[in-house]
Amino acid sequence: MLSLIGIVAIVVLTIQVYKAAKNTERNAALWAILNACVGIALQFVIPFIVGFVLAFVWVVQGTTRDPAEIQNRIYGPALVMGIVCLVLSIAGMVVIFKIVSRVPDTPAVSGPPPPPNDFSY
Repeated sequence: MLSLIGIVAIVVLTIQVYKAAKNTERNAALWAILNACVGIALQFVIPFIVGFVLAFVWVVQGTTRDPAEIQNRIYGPALVMGIVCLVLSIAGMVVIFKIVSRVPDTPAVSGPPPPPNDFSY
């Protein structure tokens, strides 16, 4: 269920970042790809790597070698890590959206600068 919420969040926020970047005249495709990469990395890649490392450490330590036992032991930490990573992913994508949504400052064009008041050399 959490991965479904995560996938929906990635798709919706990536579309919104694309639209916001296009409206503020930024590179929309680049910002959308960055947003999708942040979402995927925080929700799927990092938990997978941490789970793999945790299982590897348990096997190397000799705590367990049975795959079913590893799966049972990793369920609790994986659930907590999944929730934390989902929240971090959504927060990261919202931060990117806020950055992209800001209208860039344009310098005011008012003509040439006024001449100096002191003409003595």
